[in-house]
Amino acid sequence: MKVLHRCLITSVFVLALTANPLHFAGADSTTQISSEESTLNLLKKKARSGDANSQLHLAIVYRDGLHGEKNIKLAFHWFEQAAQNGDVSAQLRVANMMQKGLGTQTNQKAAYQWFSIAAENGNVDALIAKATMLQYGTGTPANPPMAYELFMQAARKDRSDAQIHVAKMLWDGTEIPQNKSDALKWYEASSKLGNIDAKNTLGTLYLKGDTVPKDTQHGLELIIAAASEGHPAAFQNLGLIYQLGLGLPKNNVYAYLWFAVAANIGHQTAEKFKEGLAISMSPVDVEKAKKLAASCKQKNYKKCISF
Repeated sequence: MKVLHRCLITSVFVLALTANPLHFAGADSTTQISSEESTLNLLKKKARSGDANSQLHLAIVYRDGLHGEKNIKLAFHWFEQAAQNGDVSAQLRVANMMQKGLGTQTNQKAAYQWFSIAAENGNVDALIAKATMLQYGTGTPANPPMAYELFMQAARKDRSDAQIHVAKMLWDGTEIPQNKSDALKWYEASSKLGNIDAKNTLGTLYLKGDTVPKDTQHGLELIIAAASEGHPAAFQNLGLIYQLGLGLPKNNVYAYLWFAVAANIGHQTAEKFKEGLAISMSPVDVEKAKKLAASCKQKNYKKCISF
């Protein structure tokens, strides 16, 4: 009976490793600590024996500081061990950590190699990361046509972030044949999947009637949707819309407000627009706009638009 009892406990530990290596519900604190220590020791033992799943979980323990074990260098070590043993999610993590210098020295070339391995193993995040490095020549010689092909593979898997890359490259003709009609289709696809960069870009195209029939109302809706989710360029576009009266009545207070918001979250040209507009505004109106911008900041720049 005691043997059976021990077997049942061991089974519980193994199941716990799969869901959460260190969490046991319904036990008092002393029992829980003892159980967690036993589970952690078992996890370490299995990781050292070469079990990739255990190596991955142990890396997460060290990365997240579970059970007081935070150690980013050991996290990288065990992610790397799991990656070498074929775990695709670990391969992606190793690439990301090498790219950012987390737990190891920055190594863009090695990061590119790990992204490539993970991409070959079917990881779409790695495919997009590899394409981005190829596009800009990071860790590997630049190859925009190959980057385009990889972005296209991910775009066809309904990845909106890849779709926006495809759209931009087709629109600009970046070392591939320019095709604005196809670019527009990919902007639309990305926008429908919620990509705020695509929404903002499409909005400006509809406002100007560039490659699409001019549709001021639809353009405004798209830009407002992007701004509602905190997109810096969309905020600047709102400032221009109010300054110029594009589909909405001219309003310098609102124009200053959105230029200020865009500048506050890092849009490089918005500050100049704001300063230039302030010259033609009264101090009272400038102060009013600043208060509105402060209110928007309190909402973390999201959902602070009401029309």
